[in-house]
Amino acid sequence: MKYIFQNLKLRKLYIFFLFLALLNIFFSTGISQAKTFSINDIEISTPFKINFDKNKIIDKGFVQAFDQLVLSTVQSKDYQKLKDIQLNQIKSMIETFSIKEEKFVNEIYHIKLNVTFNKKIIFDLLEKKNIFPSLPIKKDIIFMPIIVYQNKNQIKMFSDNIIYDQWNSNTKQYELLNYILPTEDLEDLNLVKNNSENLENFEFSEIVKKYNLENYIISIFFVGSDQTRLLNKISFQNKTTLKNTLVKNIDFNNNSEINKFIEILKITFEDYWKSQNEINTS
Repeated sequence: MKYIFQNLKLRKLYIFFLFLALLNIFFSTGISQAKTFSINDIEISTPFKINFDKNKIIDKGFVQAFDQLVLSTVQSKDYQKLKDIQLNQIKSMIETFSIKEEKFVNEIYHIKLNVTFNKKIIFDLLEKKNIFPSLPIKKDIIFMPIIVYQNKNQIKMFSDNIIYDQWNSNTKQYELLNYILPTEDLEDLNLVKNNSENLENFEFSEIVKKYNLENYIISIFFVGSDQTRLLNKISFQNKTTLKNTLVKNIDFNNNSEINKFIEILKITFEDYWKSQNEINTS
């Protein structure tokens, strides 16, 4: 009986220490992740020359990683405030780094880095610069561009729409929004056409709900004879915002002009998403 009692005590003691160990693992992992920003897969390529210096290449990787971190955590209006940060200061904010991959191909040196920054030091820097950062939260959203030619009474939504065709052709690693373009659907096109006179008030939920995503952006380009009015219907976390902008007429046959316009529009959407996740570091 005494032996059984001792066994029970030992078993309870074992369970208690196992519980403590699991708690320690759980909380130490959570705290570790909370204290850092990780920027992964920074790629740099450079010709292999006589004066080749691997350390200088890694330094370039540090600068690139910091730049990517800034672009994913601050709004575009604050980006210029951080352009003067020197390499030594960037290094002082780095917690750890690792070389994920390196290789020589045709006398070109390729390296891929993972860099981890100390979150508190980053926040201290931003606070000194009077910048309110945002949590770099990635998000999948539906994006639907619609071009309305008012003089021609035409609506373009899918493959004949250059914004639709080129929207995801030049994505950036630091971008937080992952745009899901709707698939070509004749029913959707007819639904929009049938409501062409009232697109500003039209609820696109009937189209969006097919993709099982709550967040969406509908960009409607009302093309007139001398200017284009852009209406953005932005819906994040069940909150819808309308933004009207007048722009000079866009040449929808000019790929270069369209790509520049897409880049500007993406920055606008990224800034809006960051504003929804802004944090007070103090």
